[in-house]
Amino acid sequence: VAFLVAIASPLVAVPGDLDPAFGGGDGRVTTDFGDPDRAHGVTVQADGKIVVAGSGGGAGGPNFAVSRYNTDGSLDPTFDGDGKVTTDFASNHDRGFAVALQGDGKIVVAGEAFISSDGEFALARYNTDGSLDATFGEGDGKVTTNLDPVENDAALAVAIQADGKIVAAGYVRRNLFDPGYPADFAVARFNADGSPDVDFGVGGTVTTDVESDSDEASGVAIQADGRIVAAGPVHVPSATVDFGLARYTSNGSLDTTFGGDGKVTTDFGNSDS
Repeated sequence: VAFLVAIASPLVAVPGDLDPAFGGGDGRVTTDFGDPDRAHGVTVQADGKIVVAGSGGGAGGPNFAVSRYNTDGSLDPTFDGDGKVTTDFASNHDRGFAVALQGDGKIVVAGEAFISSDGEFALARYNTDGSLDATFGEGDGKVTTNLDPVENDAALAVAIQADGKIVAAGYVRRNLFDPGYPADFAVARFNADGSPDVDFGVGGTVTTDVESDSDEASGVAIQADGRIVAAGPVHVPSATVDFGLARYTSNGSLDTTFGGDGKVTTDFGNSDS
């Protein structure tokens, strides 16, 4: 299994066809980090280079994996020498799920790192050359946050505020031993150096029970007024899955001007995600 990147071209006869100018002439590129590899997030730099984040390689389990491509799909050798980099948090099971670009070009990847046997929110920040940013975290470019000392946490989305603060959203399990694995939305905000923003929620984190079953924030966006919107699938008591949204003020409290209590669910029929 390898990273797969494909680009559709608006310049060919049929819009949406794979772009023959990308990759080996067929619009596709694969990158091997060492089985198994999974690409989960993608963003495009101002210069057109493509940054992809996910997981791959690792002797004891997958690591964060990041690759950068030139506009023609070739790996960018100015990024860690060969266009790709892996990051190990604790010689265990680490997965990157989302990627965002800062205004200065630095790359932030958010995901999950298993510290001992407990999954935690994990962030890694890279300089433009692919090296870990020593000004982030404890001088090693990495940050982990344990939202619950017993249950599993994972960051599935990330966004950068205008002031440089980093917002990660995902889930925290309420009870790992419950057969339904119930979970809540989880949002954490970090200062630009990776330290928790204590002005947000409780110690920098907020959890929200959108429905009584399992909720996972898989997307996050920052409004122009600084309010934070998290979105993802929520399991309702009728055993279906609905769209779920939660909006927070800049201090992490639920915004009661949104849906009456800061939360909204939308049913499209059957299971939605």
